[in-house]
Amino acid sequence: MKRFFLLGLAIVLVIVIGIISYGAYLNRAGENVIAERMADRRIPLQGAKAEIRNIKTRVVLDTVNLYSNEMTDSIALIDGRITSVNVKKNDFVHTGQILFDLTNEQYPLKIKQAEIDILRADSDILKADNDIVKAETYLARAKNDYLRYTRLREHDAISVEKYDEVVAMYKEAQVNLDVAHLQRQQALAQKDSLNAQKQQILAESAHSQVAAPIEGEVLIIYKQIGSYVTAGTPLALIGNFRQLYFSLPVNDELAKRLAAGRNVSLNFNRAEFTKVYDTEYEAGNAGAAQQFTAQISDISPAISQPAAIRSIIFQVNNAAGLLEPQAYNNVEIQSLFAQDCLTVPLAAMIDPSNSAVFVVDENGILQRRTVTAGVDDGQFIEIISGLNVGETVITSGVNDLEDGMKASVTLEEVQ
Repeated sequence: MKRFFLLGLAIVLVIVIGIISYGAYLNRAGENVIAERMADRRIPLQGAKAEIRNIKTRVVLDTVNLYSNEMTDSIALIDGRITSVNVKKNDFVHTGQILFDLTNEQYPLKIKQAEIDILRADSDILKADNDIVKAETYLARAKNDYLRYTRLREHDAISVEKYDEVVAMYKEAQVNLDVAHLQRQQALAQKDSLNAQKQQILAESAHSQVAAPIEGEVLIIYKQIGSYVTAGTPLALIGNFRQLYFSLPVNDELAKRLAAGRNVSLNFNRAEFTKVYDTEYEAGNAGAAQQFTAQISDISPAISQPAAIRSIIFQVNNAAGLLEPQAYNNVEIQSLFAQDCLTVPLAAMIDPSNSAVFVVDENGILQRRTVTAGVDDGQFIEIISGLNVGETVITSGVNDLEDGMKASVTLEEVQ
Protein backbone atom coordinates (compact mmCIF):
# COMPACT_ATOMS: atom_id res chain seq x y z
CA MET A 1 0.00 0.00 0.00
CA LYS A 2 2.74 2.34 0.86
CA ARG A 3 4.44 1.65 -2.46
CA PHE A 4 1.28 2.51 -4.42
CA PHE A 5 0.81 5.66 -2.39
CA LEU A 6 4.31 6.88 -3.14
CA LEU A 7 3.91 6.02 -6.83
CA GLY A 8 0.66 7.98 -7.00
CA LEU A 9 2.24 10.92 -5.23
CA ALA A 10 5.12 10.89 -7.70
CA ILE A 11 2.70 10.88 -10.63
CA VAL A 12 0.80 13.81 -9.13
CA LEU A 13 4.03 15.79 -8.66
CA VAL A 14 5.07 15.10 -12.24
CA ILE A 15 1.68 16.31 -13.49
CA VAL A 16 1.83 19.46 -11.31
CA ILE A 17 5.36 20.28 -12.49
CA GLY A 18 4.29 19.71 -16.09
CA ILE A 19 1.31 22.00 -15.67
CA ILE A 20 3.45 24.72 -14.08
CA SER A 21 6.09 24.41 -16.80
CA TYR A 22 3.47 24.58 -19.55
CA GLY A 23 1.90 27.65 -17.89
CA ALA A 24 5.27 29.37 -17.76
CA TYR A 25 5.80 28.54 -21.41
CA LEU A 26 2.43 29.94 -22.39
CA ASN A 27 3.06 33.10 -20.35
CA ARG A 28 6.42 33.69 -21.97
CA ALA A 29 5.04 33.04 -25.41
CA GLY A 30 2.18 35.50 -24.77
CA GLU A 31 4.58 38.20 -23.65
CA ASN A 32 6.62 37.70 -26.80
CA VAL A 33 3.50 37.95 -28.92
CA ILE A 34 2.41 41.15 -27.11
CA ALA A 35 5.93 42.61 -27.47
CA GLU A 36 5.96 41.76 -31.15
CA ARG A 37 2.52 43.28 -31.59
CA MET A 38 3.54 46.39 -29.67
CA ALA A 39 6.71 46.66 -31.76
CA ASP A 40 4.64 46.44 -34.93
CA ARG A 41 1.92 48.86 -33.75
CA ARG A 42 1.12 51.45 -36.41
CA ILE A 43 -0.51 54.84 -35.78
CA PRO A 44 -3.37 55.59 -38.14
CA LEU A 45 -2.62 58.92 -39.82
CA GLN A 46 -3.60 60.93 -42.85
CA GLY A 47 -1.12 62.04 -45.50
CA ALA A 48 -0.76 63.61 -48.92
CA LYS A 49 1.64 63.43 -51.84
CA ALA A 50 4.11 66.16 -52.66
CA GLU A 51 2.91 67.19 -56.11
CA ILE A 52 3.21 69.93 -58.70
CA ARG A 53 0.17 72.15 -58.20
CA ASN A 54 -1.06 75.44 -59.60
CA ILE A 55 -1.30 77.95 -56.71
CA LYS A 56 -1.78 81.66 -56.25
CA THR A 57 0.73 83.27 -53.91
CA ARG A 58 -0.72 84.45 -50.60
CA VAL A 59 0.93 86.51 -47.86
CA VAL A 60 -0.72 87.45 -44.55
CA LEU A 61 0.65 90.64 -43.00
CA ASP A 62 0.21 91.60 -39.37
CA THR A 63 0.20 95.30 -40.29
CA VAL A 64 0.01 97.33 -43.50
CA ASN A 65 0.78 101.05 -43.37
CA LEU A 66 -1.04 102.85 -46.19
CA TYR A 67 0.14 106.27 -47.33
CA SER A 68 -0.80 108.79 -49.99
CA ASN A 69 1.55 110.33 -52.55
CA GLU A 70 -0.91 113.20 -53.03
CA MET A 71 -1.39 114.91 -49.71
CA THR A 72 -0.27 118.48 -49.05
CA ASP A 73 -1.20 121.80 -47.45
CA SER A 74 -2.46 124.87 -49.28
CA ILE A 75 -0.24 127.72 -48.08
CA ALA A 76 -0.79 131.47 -47.67
CA LEU A 77 1.75 133.25 -49.91
CA ILE A 78 1.29 136.70 -48.34
CA ASP A 79 0.49 138.20 -44.97
CA GLY A 80 -3.16 139.08 -44.64
CA ARG A 81 -6.57 138.53 -43.12
CA ILE A 82 -8.89 135.79 -44.44
CA THR A 83 -11.96 137.44 -45.92
CA SER A 84 -13.61 134.34 -47.41
CA VAL A 85 -13.38 130.52 -47.23
CA ASN A 86 -14.78 129.05 -50.43
CA VAL A 87 -14.82 125.33 -49.52
CA LYS A 88 -16.05 123.00 -46.80
CA LYS A 89 -14.49 119.91 -45.28
CA ASN A 90 -14.76 116.83 -47.55
CA ASP A 91 -15.33 118.96 -50.66
CA PHE A 92 -13.52 117.58 -53.72
CA VAL A 93 -11.40 120.30 -55.31
CA HIS A 94 -9.35 120.59 -58.49
CA THR A 95 -5.82 121.92 -58.91
CA GLY A 96 -5.91 125.74 -59.02
CA GLN A 97 -9.39 126.06 -57.50
CA ILE A 98 -9.59 129.12 -55.21
CA LEU A 99 -10.01 128.04 -51.58
CA PHE A 100 -9.37 131.27 -49.61
CA ASP A 101 -9.31 135.03 -50.22
CA LEU A 102 -6.90 137.21 -48.23
CA THR A 103 -6.80 141.00 -47.77
CA ASN A 104 -3.70 143.00 -46.84
CA GLU A 105 -4.28 146.78 -46.45
CA GLN A 106 -0.55 147.45 -46.79
CA TYR A 107 -0.31 146.48 -50.44
CA PRO A 108 -2.22 149.49 -51.89
CA LEU A 109 0.00 151.77 -49.82
CA LYS A 110 3.13 149.95 -50.96
CA ILE A 111 2.04 150.23 -54.60
CA LYS A 112 1.33 153.98 -54.22
CA GLN A 113 4.72 154.55 -52.58
CA ALA A 114 6.42 152.62 -55.37
CA GLU A 115 4.73 154.82 -57.99
CA ILE A 116 5.88 157.97 -56.15
CA ASP A 117 9.45 156.63 -56.01
CA ILE A 118 9.33 155.91 -59.75
CA LEU A 119 8.23 159.52 -60.45
CA ARG A 120 11.17 160.74 -58.38
CA ALA A 121 13.46 158.53 -60.43
CA ASP A 122 12.00 160.03 -63.62
CA SER A 123 12.78 163.48 -62.22
CA ASP A 124 16.34 162.41 -61.49
CA ILE A 125 16.67 161.15 -65.06
CA LEU A 126 15.45 164.48 -66.46
CA LYS A 127 17.88 166.35 -64.22
CA ALA A 128 20.68 164.05 -65.40
CA ASP A 129 19.72 164.71 -69.03
CA ASN A 130 19.83 168.46 -68.34
CA ASP A 131 23.22 168.11 -66.65
CA ILE A 132 24.52 166.22 -69.69
CA VAL A 133 23.39 169.01 -72.03
CA LYS A 134 25.11 171.59 -69.83
CA ALA A 135 28.25 169.48 -69.57
CA GLU A 136 28.35 168.98 -73.35
CA THR A 137 27.98 172.75 -73.89
CA TYR A 138 30.71 173.52 -71.39
CA LEU A 139 32.94 170.84 -72.94
CA ALA A 140 32.46 172.29 -76.44
CA ARG A 141 33.45 175.77 -75.22
CA ALA A 142 36.40 174.37 -73.27
CA LYS A 143 37.55 172.42 -76.33
CA ASN A 144 37.43 175.53 -78.55
CA ASP A 145 39.47 177.43 -75.95
CA TYR A 146 41.91 174.58 -75.73
CA LEU A 147 42.42 174.45 -79.52
CA ARG A 148 42.78 178.24 -79.82
CA TYR A 149 45.24 178.52 -76.95
CA THR A 150 47.20 175.58 -78.28
CA ARG A 151 47.84 177.49 -81.54
CA LEU A 152 48.76 180.59 -79.58
CA ARG A 153 51.12 178.64 -77.43
CA GLU A 154 52.84 177.28 -80.49
CA HIS A 155 53.71 180.88 -81.42
CA ASP A 156 54.58 181.81 -77.82
CA ALA A 157 51.70 184.25 -77.84
CA ILE A 158 50.50 183.30 -74.30
CA SER A 159 52.15 182.35 -71.08
CA VAL A 160 52.61 178.77 -69.90
CA GLU A 161 50.46 179.45 -66.87
CA LYS A 162 47.52 180.63 -68.98
CA TYR A 163 47.85 177.64 -71.30
CA ASP A 164 47.93 175.18 -68.38
CA GLU A 165 44.78 176.79 -66.98
CA VAL A 166 42.94 176.28 -70.27
CA VAL A 167 44.06 172.61 -70.49
CA ALA A 168 42.83 172.00 -66.93
CA MET A 169 39.44 173.53 -67.74
CA TYR A 170 39.16 171.31 -70.85
CA LYS A 171 39.91 168.15 -68.85
CA GLU A 172 37.46 169.23 -66.13
CA ALA A 173 34.76 169.64 -68.75
CA GLN A 174 35.40 166.09 -70.01
CA VAL A 175 35.15 164.72 -66.47
CA ASN A 176 31.95 166.66 -65.80
CA LEU A 177 30.33 165.15 -68.90
CA ASP A 178 31.36 161.62 -67.83
CA VAL A 179 29.91 162.28 -64.37
CA ALA A 180 26.66 163.53 -65.87
CA HIS A 181 26.35 160.37 -68.00
CA LEU A 182 27.10 158.18 -64.97
CA GLN A 183 24.46 159.97 -62.89
CA ARG A 184 21.93 159.38 -65.67
CA GLN A 185 22.80 155.65 -65.76
CA GLN A 186 22.37 155.49 -61.98
CA ALA A 187 19.00 157.20 -62.24
CA LEU A 188 17.90 154.76 -64.96
CA ALA A 189 19.07 151.79 -62.84
CA GLN A 190 17.21 153.20 -59.84
CA LYS A 191 14.04 153.47 -61.92
CA ASP A 192 14.42 149.88 -63.15
CA SER A 193 14.85 148.72 -59.57
CA LEU A 194 11.77 150.63 -58.43
CA ASN A 195 9.75 149.20 -61.32
CA ALA A 196 10.87 145.68 -60.34
CA GLN A 197 9.85 146.35 -56.73
CA LYS A 198 6.46 147.58 -57.91
CA GLN A 199 5.95 144.46 -60.04
CA GLN A 200 6.96 142.32 -57.06
CA ILE A 201 4.38 144.08 -54.89
CA LEU A 202 1.75 143.64 -57.60
CA ALA A 203 2.63 139.95 -57.91
CA GLU A 204 2.40 139.48 -54.16
CA SER A 205 -0.92 141.25 -54.02
CA ALA A 206 -2.16 138.90 -56.76
CA HIS A 207 -1.45 136.03 -54.36
CA SER A 208 -4.24 137.18 -52.11
CA GLN A 209 -6.18 134.18 -53.46
CA VAL A 210 -5.04 130.80 -52.14
CA ALA A 211 -5.55 127.95 -54.63
CA ALA A 212 -5.62 124.17 -54.24
CA PRO A 213 -2.11 122.80 -54.99
CA ILE A 214 -3.44 119.36 -56.03
CA GLU A 215 -6.69 117.62 -56.86
CA GLY A 216 -8.33 115.87 -53.92
CA GLU A 217 -10.54 116.14 -50.86
CA VAL A 218 -10.41 118.93 -48.30
CA LEU A 219 -9.33 116.98 -45.23
CA ILE A 220 -8.72 119.76 -42.72
CA ILE A 221 -9.43 123.52 -42.72
CA TYR A 222 -6.94 125.09 -40.33
CA LYS A 223 -8.06 128.75 -40.46
CA GLN A 224 -11.46 130.44 -40.67
CA ILE A 225 -12.76 133.83 -41.85
CA GLY A 226 -11.23 136.72 -39.90
CA SER A 227 -7.98 134.97 -39.04
CA TYR A 228 -4.81 136.97 -39.71
CA VAL A 229 -2.08 134.79 -41.23
CA THR A 230 1.49 135.30 -42.34
CA ALA A 231 3.09 134.07 -45.53
CA GLY A 232 3.82 130.35 -45.28
CA THR A 233 0.92 129.54 -42.94
CA PRO A 234 -0.96 126.29 -43.86
CA LEU A 235 -4.64 127.04 -44.42
CA ALA A 236 -6.06 123.66 -45.49
CA LEU A 237 -4.92 120.06 -45.96
CA ILE A 238 -5.77 118.53 -49.35
CA GLY A 239 -5.46 114.80 -50.02
CA ASN A 240 -6.28 112.40 -52.81
CA PHE A 241 -6.90 108.96 -51.30
CA ARG A 242 -8.28 107.28 -54.43
CA GLN A 243 -4.84 105.74 -54.91
CA LEU A 244 -2.96 104.67 -51.77
CA TYR A 245 0.39 102.93 -51.40
CA PHE A 246 2.25 100.56 -49.12
CA SER A 247 5.63 98.83 -49.24
CA LEU A 248 6.47 95.21 -48.48
CA PRO A 249 9.98 93.79 -47.93
CA VAL A 250 10.38 90.39 -49.60
CA ASN A 251 13.24 88.01 -50.18
CA ASP A 252 14.94 87.81 -53.55
CA GLU A 253 13.36 84.43 -54.41
CA LEU A 254 9.83 85.82 -54.17
CA ALA A 255 10.70 89.17 -55.76
CA LYS A 256 11.95 87.42 -58.89
CA ARG A 257 8.46 86.00 -59.46
CA LEU A 258 6.91 89.45 -59.40
CA ALA A 259 6.91 92.23 -61.96
CA ALA A 260 5.82 95.86 -62.06
CA GLY A 261 2.25 96.12 -63.27
CA ARG A 262 1.12 92.77 -61.84
CA ASN A 263 -2.12 92.85 -59.82
CA VAL A 264 -2.96 91.30 -56.46
CA SER A 265 -6.11 91.12 -54.38
CA LEU A 266 -6.31 92.51 -50.83
CA ASN A 267 -8.49 91.29 -48.00
CA PHE A 268 -8.67 93.55 -44.93
CA ASN A 269 -9.77 90.89 -42.44
CA ARG A 270 -11.96 92.19 -39.62
CA ALA A 271 -11.29 95.80 -40.67
CA GLU A 272 -13.82 98.33 -39.40
CA PHE A 273 -12.62 101.03 -41.82
CA THR A 274 -12.61 103.77 -39.21
CA LYS A 275 -11.62 107.20 -40.53
CA VAL A 276 -8.73 109.29 -39.28
CA TYR A 277 -9.52 112.26 -41.55
CA ASP A 278 -13.29 111.64 -41.62
CA THR A 279 -13.42 111.44 -45.42
CA GLU A 280 -16.59 110.47 -47.25
CA TYR A 281 -17.51 106.87 -48.12
CA GLU A 282 -18.15 106.38 -51.83
CA ALA A 283 -21.49 105.04 -53.05
CA GLY A 284 -21.55 101.34 -53.87
CA ASN A 285 -18.92 100.22 -51.38
CA ALA A 286 -19.43 96.79 -49.84
CA GLY A 287 -18.08 97.58 -46.38
CA ALA A 288 -16.20 94.69 -44.76
CA ALA A 289 -16.94 92.53 -47.84
CA GLN A 290 -15.29 95.01 -50.21
CA GLN A 291 -12.75 93.45 -52.56
CA PHE A 292 -9.65 95.58 -53.11
CA THR A 293 -7.03 95.27 -55.81
CA ALA A 294 -3.48 96.56 -55.81
CA GLN A 295 -0.86 96.84 -58.50
CA ILE A 296 2.90 96.45 -58.13
CA SER A 297 4.22 99.89 -59.04
CA ASP A 298 7.91 99.42 -58.25
CA ILE A 299 10.51 96.86 -57.12
CA SER A 300 13.64 98.23 -55.48
CA PRO A 301 16.46 97.41 -55.98
CA ALA A 302 15.69 96.31 -59.52
CA ILE A 303 15.69 92.56 -60.20
CA SER A 304 18.71 93.06 -62.45
CA GLN A 305 20.77 94.12 -59.43
CA PRO A 306 21.96 91.64 -56.77
CA ALA A 307 20.12 91.91 -53.44
CA ALA A 308 18.90 89.54 -50.73
CA ILE A 309 15.92 91.72 -49.75
CA ARG A 310 13.85 93.94 -52.04
CA SER A 311 11.06 96.44 -51.41
CA ILE A 312 7.83 96.00 -53.34
CA ILE A 313 5.66 99.14 -53.69
CA PHE A 314 1.93 98.43 -54.14
CA GLN A 315 -0.63 100.93 -55.43
CA VAL A 316 -4.07 100.27 -53.92
CA ASN A 317 -7.28 101.11 -55.77
CA ASN A 318 -9.43 102.91 -53.19
CA ALA A 319 -12.35 103.86 -55.44
CA ALA A 320 -14.75 102.70 -52.69
CA GLY A 321 -13.40 105.40 -50.37
CA LEU A 322 -13.12 102.98 -47.44
CA LEU A 323 -9.39 103.35 -46.83
CA GLU A 324 -7.27 106.19 -45.50
CA PRO A 325 -3.54 106.64 -44.84
CA GLN A 326 -3.16 104.67 -41.61
CA ALA A 327 -2.19 101.21 -40.31
CA TYR A 328 -4.46 98.20 -40.96
CA ASN A 329 -3.99 94.86 -39.21
CA ASN A 330 -4.29 91.30 -40.51
CA VAL A 331 -4.23 92.04 -44.23
CA GLU A 332 -4.11 89.17 -46.72
CA ILE A 333 -2.43 89.65 -50.11
CA GLN A 334 -3.04 87.10 -52.85
CA SER A 335 -1.73 87.09 -56.38
CA LEU A 336 -4.25 86.99 -59.20
CA PHE A 337 -1.80 84.93 -61.27
CA ALA A 338 -1.29 81.22 -60.53
CA GLN A 339 2.03 79.40 -60.91
CA ASP A 340 3.12 75.74 -61.00
CA CYS A 341 5.38 74.56 -58.19
CA LEU A 342 6.07 71.57 -55.92
CA THR A 343 3.63 71.79 -52.99
CA VAL A 344 2.26 70.00 -49.95
CA PRO A 345 -0.79 70.88 -47.83
CA LEU A 346 -0.13 73.61 -45.26
CA ALA A 347 -1.30 71.14 -42.60
CA ALA A 348 1.89 69.13 -43.17
CA MET A 349 4.13 71.84 -41.75
CA ILE A 350 5.38 71.03 -38.23
CA ASP A 351 6.50 74.44 -36.95
CA PRO A 352 5.40 78.07 -37.40
CA SER A 353 8.49 78.79 -39.50
CA ASN A 354 7.41 76.13 -42.02
CA SER A 355 10.83 74.48 -41.99
CA ALA A 356 10.02 70.77 -41.41
CA VAL A 357 7.55 67.99 -42.27
CA PHE A 358 7.15 64.27 -41.44
CA VAL A 359 7.71 61.97 -44.41
CA VAL A 360 6.61 58.31 -44.40
CA ASP A 361 8.65 55.72 -46.35
CA GLU A 362 7.45 52.57 -48.08
CA ASN A 363 7.75 50.64 -44.77
CA GLY A 364 5.54 53.08 -42.91
CA ILE A 365 8.44 54.58 -40.93
CA LEU A 366 8.19 58.28 -40.10
CA GLN A 367 11.12 60.61 -40.74
CA ARG A 368 11.34 64.27 -39.78
CA ARG A 369 12.55 66.18 -42.86
CA THR A 370 13.91 69.72 -42.96
CA VAL A 371 12.57 71.66 -45.94
CA THR A 372 12.77 75.11 -47.45
CA ALA A 373 9.29 76.48 -48.00
CA GLY A 374 8.16 79.30 -50.24
CA VAL A 375 4.81 80.94 -50.81
CA ASP A 376 1.39 79.53 -49.99
CA ASP A 377 -2.21 80.11 -51.04
CA GLY A 378 -3.83 79.31 -47.71
CA GLN A 379 -4.24 75.59 -48.52
CA PHE A 380 -0.95 74.50 -50.11
CA ILE A 381 2.60 75.69 -49.59
CA GLU A 382 5.49 75.66 -52.01
CA ILE A 383 8.47 73.41 -51.24
CA ILE A 384 11.67 74.84 -52.69
CA SER A 385 13.97 72.07 -51.39
CA GLY A 386 13.91 69.03 -49.10
CA LEU A 387 11.18 66.97 -50.84
CA ASN A 388 10.74 65.17 -54.13
CA VAL A 389 7.65 64.76 -56.22
CA GLY A 390 5.60 61.75 -55.06
CA GLU A 391 6.88 61.56 -51.47
CA THR A 392 4.17 61.23 -48.83
CA VAL A 393 3.93 63.74 -45.99
CA ILE A 394 1.79 63.44 -42.84
CA THR A 395 -1.05 65.98 -42.57
CA SER A 396 -2.66 64.96 -39.26
CA GLY A 397 -1.39 64.90 -35.68
CA VAL A 398 2.05 66.17 -36.69
CA ASN A 399 2.71 67.81 -33.31
CA ASP A 400 2.70 64.46 -31.45
CA LEU A 401 4.93 62.47 -33.81
CA GLU A 402 8.56 61.43 -33.45
CA ASP A 403 11.26 60.13 -35.75
CA GLY A 404 11.07 56.34 -36.31
CA MET A 405 7.42 55.84 -35.43
CA LYS A 406 5.41 53.50 -37.63
CA ALA A 407 2.24 54.71 -39.23
CA SER A 408 -0.64 53.41 -41.26
CA VAL A 409 -1.25 56.28 -43.65
CA THR A 410 -4.43 57.02 -45.52
CA LEU A 411 -4.00 59.46 -48.38
CA GLU A 412 -6.50 62.28 -48.15
CA GLU A 413 -8.18 63.66 -51.20
CA VAL A 414 -6.99 67.21 -51.90
CA GLN A 415 -8.49 69.58 -54.42
